[in-house]
Amino acid sequence: MATTVLRDGVLVDGRGTEPQPGLDVVIEGDTVHEIVPSRPIEAYGTVDEIVDVSGMLVIPGLINNHTHGTAYGPLFASGHEALPHPQVLANLDRHLREGTTTVLCADGFVTAEALAATDAAHPVNVKLASCNVPSCLAAATIADGGGLTGAHRAFTARHALDAGAVALGEIGAGHTLGGGGASYLYIPAEVQRRTGVRITPRAADNLKIAVLGRHISTSAFDRDAVEEALAGAGLTGRLSVEEVREIVSGIVLPAFDIALHGLAEAAEQARAGVPVVVHNAAASMTQVAAIATTDVRLIAAHSNHSSFDLREAVEHAERLKEAGAVVDVSTLDTFGARRLTTGPELLYAIFSAGLVDTISTDYAGGHHDPILLAIDRATKAGVVRLPAAVAMASANVADAIPGLAPRRGRVVPGAIADLVVTDPERLDRVATVMIGGRIVVRDGRTGGPR
Repeated sequence: MATTVLRDGVLVDGRGTEPQPGLDVVIEGDTVHEIVPSRPIEAYGTVDEIVDVSGMLVIPGLINNHTHGTAYGPLFASGHEALPHPQVLANLDRHLREGTTTVLCADGFVTAEALAATDAAHPVNVKLASCNVPSCLAAATIADGGGLTGAHRAFTARHALDAGAVALGEIGAGHTLGGGGASYLYIPAEVQRRTGVRITPRAADNLKIAVLGRHISTSAFDRDAVEEALAGAGLTGRLSVEEVREIVSGIVLPAFDIALHGLAEAAEQARAGVPVVVHNAAASMTQVAAIATTDVRLIAAHSNHSSFDLREAVEHAERLKEAGAVVDVSTLDTFGARRLTTGPELLYAIFSAGLVDTISTDYAGGHHDPILLAIDRATKAGVVRLPAAVAMASANVADAIPGLAPRRGRVVPGAIADLVVTDPERLDRVATVMIGGRIVVRDGRTGGPR
C-alpha cells in the first residue's frame, strides 16, 4: 500500500473550520490516514512520496453538482447531439485541472453503460443524474432530441435510479425552458440559417427577452425592444420584428409548458432521499418555489441565473432556503467569457445574504469559470469567508447528494484521499490534485486517463 505525505501545508478541511497551518496529511492507499503537526522529512523514513506543500492550501477535492458534457451521451435536457468522446475527456481534464475530483453529469439522458465507459476512461469520479421523466422526454423531443436513440428514450429515470443514478436532474434546463441554452445554441443557429449572420449569445438573449421577457410570456412582447435588439445584433434590414418574434417563439414556446410540468413530475417520481436538481430561473421560479414546500430534497440550481434581477434573486433564494431547499449558485461565465452574464453582482448578493449552500459551474456554453476562481474573487470581495466557501464546494455537496461522493468532501482521517493543493494568493492556480490517494495533476498539468 503506497504512502504519500503532503507536508507542511495550510489545511482547509471542508468542514467550515478555520485554516490550520503547518500540518502534514498522511495518505495510505486511497485513504487519509492521519493529519499531524509537520514533522521533519527524516521522520517518515521510506514512504513512497513526500510532496512539499509549504505555504500552500490543502483542501478537499471539489465536488461539482452541476456539469454538462462530462459523460458520453446526449447533451443537456434537450437531448442534443452528443459531444465526441475526446471532447468529453477534454472537459473532464479541464474540471480536474480546476481542482474538481467528482462531477455530477446533469445531461439527463446518459445511459448507465455510457456513464461506466466515461468513468473508466478518466480519473474524475463521474456520477449520473437523470431527467428522463415523460414530460422532460417530450420537451426534449420537441426542442431538439437530435442525440436521442431508442436506448436513451427507454432508459427512464426509474431505470437510471435502479442502475445507480444519484439524483434527478437537470429538470427543466435552459434548452427547454427558454434559458441560456436557447440563447447560446438554438436562437443563434436559426438566425444564422436565415441570414448567414452568427450573432452572439448576448445578442440572442436580448432578442429573446424583447419577445418573451425574462419570465417567458407572450404578453411581454415589446416591439421597440425588438427593434433595439435587432440593431444591437447588426440584423436591422436582415430580419423584421415579426420574423424575430416567429423565430424566438418557435424555438422557446413549443417545449416550454411541457418542460415546466416536468419539474412537478420529477418531484413526484423522486424516491425518498434522492435529490431533484431543478433549473432555477425567472421563468421557472414559481414552480420551483412550489416544489420546495413538499418533502422532496430539492436543489435549486444556479440560483444566480442571469434571468433574475438582483432583488428577485435574493428574495427567491430566501424563500427557497426557508422551505428547506438547497440553494446552489453556479460560476457560469461570470468572470471570464461573459457571453451571457454581465458580472458577479447576483452571485455576490446571494453570498452576502448568507443563502448559498453549494457552488457548481454549470456549462455556460462550454465557457464556465473554475469554482476556485469564483471562491477567490468572492473571498477577496468580502462576500464569503474561505472556510465556508470551500465547504460549499465540497462537504456541503456531499451532504446534499448522499450518493454522489461518499467519504469525500472532507480532509479527515478515514476519508477518501481526494485532495487539492493550491496557491492561497490565487486559489484557481491549482498545483496538485489527488484522487483516491493517487496524484493525477502535478504542477497544474494532468497526467492523462487512468
